[in-house]
Amino acid sequence: MTNWEERAHHHAAELARLTVQAADHSPQPLPEEEAAVLGTMISVERQLLIEAMTGLTGDDEPDSAAIPGVVEFDAGFLYGLAFARALDDAKVEIDRVRRRRILRLVKGRHGRGGS
Repeated sequence: MTNWEERAHHHAAELARLTVQAADHSPQPLPEEEAAVLGTMISVERQLLIEAMTGLTGDDEPDSAAIPGVVEFDAGFLYGLAFARALDDAKVEIDRVRRRRILRLVKGRHGRGGS
């Protein structure tokens, strides 16, 4: 993996993490100050992702890098893949928590009933 590619993957993963963080709060909206900080961090990561994709695309496909919107599209696509991975990881963790709860319930009932 090239340095540009590593940077692009890092920024896409960080952008996905921040997006999940923005969505993962109580039913109450984030306080304005927290939302502003998080929004700034998301904006910076998005720009860093685009810059990394610019370097990567410039190295791999210089003709494509010159076409307006290509780099941004590629950055968005990479972010989408990272976000989908984050959602899959969250689903796996939710399944683990559910299994642990079920096992605790089963063990608790089995232990009390005594067979």
